[in-house]
Amino acid sequence: MNWSLVSENKSHYFRFTRNDFSTIYSTKHEQESLLINMKPIFLKQIHSNIIVNIDSDNKQTGDGLISTKNACLGIKIADCLPVYLLSDNNIGILHCGWRGIIGGITTKAKEMFQNFYYVLGASIGPCCYEVKQDVVDLFKKNYANAIIVRNSKYYLDLKSAVIKDLGQKDMLGTLDLCTRCNPQYFYSNRRGDRQRNYALVSRT
Repeated sequence: MNWSLVSENKSHYFRFTRNDFSTIYSTKHEQESLLINMKPIFLKQIHSNIIVNIDSDNKQTGDGLISTKNACLGIKIADCLPVYLLSDNNIGILHCGWRGIIGGITTKAKEMFQNFYYVLGASIGPCCYEVKQDVVDLFKKNYANAIIVRNSKYYLDLKSAVIKDLGQKDMLGTLDLCTRCNPQYFYSNRRGDRQRNYALVSRT
């Protein structure tokens, strides 16, 4: 059970389904058709640890969404990591870049959800995500395994950091594609693209 590439209603996207949950990661092809069909709710993303419960809060800014309703929640992705959260009562989605992880967005989500499973989407991989010493210094204490040294340069593994926070046993699957390495599917900020990919979660 893992991600599969789907062609449907003119859209081409990756999908992971479990029971009555559906998680989607868009490709470059016919994104608008996907958004029209799914009608996702978005926030203004600011690389924060703010998670908005749309059932009780009307905030428009943050980097995580949670709901008990039959809604479609979405985030916009350049190279950061989308984390899809699934539980009996809630669905959620997180926009996880290095700032959000260091700010505690994943540990905050874990406290809010308690009993849950999660799925990881595509992101820039440690093959391409070169970082400077200031980011290394932030990660080396709690996320040493997420720092990779290659040819005297530092690279960051976002997925390793998130798995460390959320636990391996509750992860259902991961879309193991690097956004920078796969221009046939994804936009990438590190590649110079201005467009964004979309990560969506809903109950089916």
